[in-house]
Amino acid sequence: MKFDVCSVGSALVDFTFSIDKDYEKNLINHGIPKGSMTLIEREEQETLINELIEMGKAPDKACGGSGTNSTVAASLFGAKCHMTCIVSDDEHGRFYIEDLASNNVNHTNTPIRSDISSGRCLVMVSDDAERTMCTNLGINTEFWTSHLDEKIIETSQYLFLEGYLVASPKGMEVCKKAINTAKESDTKVSISLSDPNIVNAFKSEIKTLLDMECDLVFCNEDEALAYAETDNISDAVQAFKEISPNFLITQGSSGCLGFNGKNEFNIPGIKVNAIDSNGAGDMFAGAVLYCITSGSSLEKGAIFGCYAASKVVGNVGPRLIKDEYLKIKNNFF
Repeated sequence: MKFDVCSVGSALVDFTFSIDKDYEKNLINHGIPKGSMTLIEREEQETLINELIEMGKAPDKACGGSGTNSTVAASLFGAKCHMTCIVSDDEHGRFYIEDLASNNVNHTNTPIRSDISSGRCLVMVSDDAERTMCTNLGINTEFWTSHLDEKIIETSQYLFLEGYLVASPKGMEVCKKAINTAKESDTKVSISLSDPNIVNAFKSEIKTLLDMECDLVFCNEDEALAYAETDNISDAVQAFKEISPNFLITQGSSGCLGFNGKNEFNIPGIKVNAIDSNGAGDMFAGAVLYCITSGSSLEKGAIFGCYAASKVVGNVGPRLIKDEYLKIKNNFF
């Protein structure tokens, strides 16, 4: 195989700010629910960013996007990874491509000359470590099937799709083509449901993808409950057994529930002083993908995923500095 993991997702540059309870009230005025991801127009996003800067807050800028965060984690743990996404030929697009390369993630993405800006995500982290995201997709709305490299999918162990792609008709077509290409080869398909709001707003689209026989589903408890339309996690687990042969449902500090096609398992959480929950699920997925493409079981991957996620929540932002990934890996194995 040429790659362990080939990922497909939205390219977003994250602008992360810490906010207090007073500013949380301002989110309500903007109609932005705390703790979720909301798609907004570029102008509204710019207004929010300027408000925060005028309050004396400085953003942490990083290459982001859920799929990219997971892919970078898998890469820095040791997997050979490829990322398919699109960016504009602007400051943020060039920053994004350089960041992928610096984290040993292969890509075939040449910045596209366009009057549409690269995607950007405003991430606001509350005192309770909850993150609220306001995303402007920018050029990602032009992501199309022609941007996929079928050879890369065909020569990878795992295809990894982020659920945010279902928010646009073009993104749905990209996902369907990617899955069909994987199914025509020996490439396994994994998908993250990404966000409860996405599940609630685009359940039929997500169902379409899951009905295409995904080999592994990642989701958190809120997403699982939303998809299964229940408030009982045991019922959600039973529902997911009908959906995918393998799945992992993260539960924050409580760990995760999993199913490997034969047995259910429960991985206990690791108690830490959480500063920022942004990126915990992304880190978890990246750690799991590294493990299962290296020959470990899904359960061992989930244990490592919980361990790795416990490290990133003690940090502001969805990633750690590069050297920390090797330390996490060496301390665990």
